[in-house]
Amino acid sequence: MKKVILLFIFLSFYNCKTKNQESVKENETASLVHVSSDKGKQWNVFGVKIVGKILSEDTDGKYSVIETETPPIGGPPKHVHKNEDELFYVIKGTYEFYCGDKTIIAKKGDMVRLPRGIPHHFKNIDSVPGVTMNVITPGGFESFFDDVAQASKTKKLSRSQIDSIAATYGMTFVKK
Repeated sequence: MKKVILLFIFLSFYNCKTKNQESVKENETASLVHVSSDKGKQWNVFGVKIVGKILSEDTDGKYSVIETETPPIGGPPKHVHKNEDELFYVIKGTYEFYCGDKTIIAKKGDMVRLPRGIPHHFKNIDSVPGVTMNVITPGGFESFFDDVAQASKTKKLSRSQIDSIAATYGMTFVKK
């Protein structure tokens, strides 16, 4: 839990600006964001429950924070992000993370960074649903979850439809 608090303190400082910085605009104001534990924008993406806790619209596009519940043996296929770095804090379960040619096991309390430009994927290797808190920087990628969830409400999406939506957000699925 201490790591989660430190992560959010870091992000708060990252997002704060002082009057002495040149990048401050006259009309720019910081705003407090609070999302209670049972709130957030919810998506179901291929059986994975994702809750948007802090969206990029709340951070002027700097980052977004999502909570993901992954079923046992679940996780996304290998992919690469052109634009985003991802941080994962494991709240529950045990995960296997693959990044480039490296594989690590992450359990409750562990944190993993997956940098942009490197093919990666992860899998919940536990026998119970796993939960991670993810920070995606810069923000905006959460719209991918929105688009996939909306498109798949009425029909099962084909691989080419999913690839097309992913490409819109600078993500490519990598063949194994």
